[in-house]
Amino acid sequence: MISEFDKRLADLEDLLEDSWNLPLANNKFIINGDKLRGIIESLRQQLPSELKKANEIIETRDKTLARAREEAEIMTERAKKNAEILLTKAKKSADEIVQKAQAEAEILVDETEIMAIANEKAQAIVDQAKQDAIKMRNVAVQYVDGILSDTEKSLGTALSAIDQVKKSVGKE
Repeated sequence: MISEFDKRLADLEDLLEDSWNLPLANNKFIINGDKLRGIIESLRQQLPSELKKANEIIETRDKTLARAREEAEIMTERAKKNAEILLTKAKKSADEIVQKAQAEAEILVDETEIMAIANEKAQAIVDQAKQDAIKMRNVAVQYVDGILSDTEKSLGTALSAIDQVKKSVGKE
């Protein structure tokens, strides 16, 4: 779509093409002054609206970027909070399991054979607690990765929208 401003520039080129070249004077032309003044006045009138359109497009782009940044920050904060909660729960659960294992071990301390069994049970419970803690940590990490991936997609979508706005501005 050709703007009025571009049409006026084309009119200037046409005026130059239609002008008479002065003999023996390089690059000097006789131009219809009234037509030239009319085109210049039209350009003066069009220039503010073209600048206004460009400023509106820039403002829209800036608002879109700001909104995308805000959304990314919110998602990141949520991911951090959820990861902290999951890690706290995992640690608490592991501590409870270790305490249970220790309590069972203390009850069976008196006899040597029972003591060996208790130690094996305690170690198994501790190992299980460690495995559970690792699993819970992995789940938390996967959750955070998912949130960050979603954030990355949102930012990509926002950047795509900005590119489309830029392309549409370039076509006008």
